[in-house]
Amino acid sequence: MRGSTARPARRTGASRCTLVSALADLARLRSNGHGLYGSGDRLFSYAIYGRDSVTAAETLLHMRPEVARDIILTLARLQGTVDVPIGSQSNEEERGKIHHEHRTLYVNGRRIPPASERLLRGLASKWGGDETSLTYYGSVDATPLFVRLVARYCATHGQSILADRVTRRDACQITVRESVLAAVNWITAKMDASSIGLVEFQRRNPEGIPFQVWKDSNTSYIHRDGTLANSDAAIAAVEVQGYAYDALLGAARLFETRALEWRDRAQALRERVIRNLWMPAENYFAMGLDRDGGGRVRWIDCIASNGALLLETAMFDGLPAASEYVAGVVRRICSPDFVTEVGIRCRSASEGGLVDFQDYHGDWTVWMKETFDVARGLERQGLPRVARQIGIRLLNAVNIAGAHVEFLYVSPDQRVMYDFRARDLRTAEPEVINGTNQPEAPITWTVTAALALKTWLGSNRKLLAATGAPDEESWRQALEADVLDQVPQLAVHRTSAELRSAYARRGDFILNIAGGVERDRRARARGRGNESRGEIAA
Repeated sequence: MRGSTARPARRTGASRCTLVSALADLARLRSNGHGLYGSGDRLFSYAIYGRDSVTAAETLLHMRPEVARDIILTLARLQGTVDVPIGSQSNEEERGKIHHEHRTLYVNGRRIPPASERLLRGLASKWGGDETSLTYYGSVDATPLFVRLVARYCATHGQSILADRVTRRDACQITVRESVLAAVNWITAKMDASSIGLVEFQRRNPEGIPFQVWKDSNTSYIHRDGTLANSDAAIAAVEVQGYAYDALLGAARLFETRALEWRDRAQALRERVIRNLWMPAENYFAMGLDRDGGGRVRWIDCIASNGALLLETAMFDGLPAASEYVAGVVRRICSPDFVTEVGIRCRSASEGGLVDFQDYHGDWTVWMKETFDVARGLERQGLPRVARQIGIRLLNAVNIAGAHVEFLYVSPDQRVMYDFRARDLRTAEPEVINGTNQPEAPITWTVTAALALKTWLGSNRKLLAATGAPDEESWRQALEADVLDQVPQLAVHRTSAELRSAYARRGDFILNIAGGVERDRRARARGRGNESRGEIAA
């Protein structure tokens, strides 16, 4: 949540008239022997993220398997080896846990730029690093995603990688096989420690990330009455359960000696997810479960995009009532409340009053990463034509914006801030967006998503490199036909004229980051997204 308010000089004659090269940006983001950096921009350059790396590697399994392998070995090297004490300056390391963020002062023998060095030192002072490095473990989803990645890699390229050896941070050598086993043990330990049998998170450092999932901003997890989710107690995010389910099944395929145990655990986990997170009245999944002041478990009932992330998991495979859950999720995520011309909103447009600013994972933000995840999920559920429409939106978005942008702001009335750095304002008085973050570009998981989409749309190759996709069923065909009726049909913009025409329709916005950060701070202090909702509730 860093940034400043600045009113850029107006510039005309935007040069967004050529297609963006995903291959060029991918080469720019490659680290020598350490996978991929988070981005090539100010905040995330020279940083290796666990979640981002796994996501990119899964996307590249078929196209760039050598990058996926490099990422697997990197994450195994950085995997947690000890359970550090809870408290201030803890890096939240646990045995078998995959890290969240890794930074070093020197990269490929060169000192990182001053701006990146300041970030390293500032984060290290809070998260247990030192003057030269930081490895922070505040992520609950990176570990099951890592296990799933290795299982999918082995299914695609064989299991020889399991014998590869790496040297961990504690100087011990282990094989990838041992790394995966340690990660699975971490997952099952989390389930056993949970009173509800789910994979939950709760920060171990009072200055750590409160919401240790991909939607990690301060107001991302919020109840429909406007109160923020209680991050002082354990939280179970719905999509994390899907990743853990996939991880258990993937590990069972790799290790026969414990296959029965892990399949039984996966089955029990699925039953708990359906029983505890499905909201029948909404015909949709809750974002997650948190606990009220009395310790009682409750839905985080905001209608957000998280439930749709289950579509790209095996959660519904072979489930007798799959049609009920899949149809409910698909109809909701493909409704006008979520679908824009650039992808999927993080939060339903109907719940725009929950927060009094344009928050990082809110109803104004469309993330390319999540849009791609939804597209993959739709294809996995046997809805390729709908998936294609969502994927087209992502490709158009990056080409119109002229960059592999992290996310785009989209107003409730569908105006897109394609001029995401506000360098080409249309008027002298643009509309102010009180946002906490300036989108980064190029961002790694947008680059890999765009590369995969270009390959997919031009071939018969599947978008998702997973096995066990559902069989063709009549209800899926009927669902897809119904959904296509409510999703405006778009085509890929292939010419400079088409890109210029779309860019000319952009929303005229300017970011007030200082204002957004201050509103974000106040929201956290009062435990509520919108102050007026707090007065009404009181």
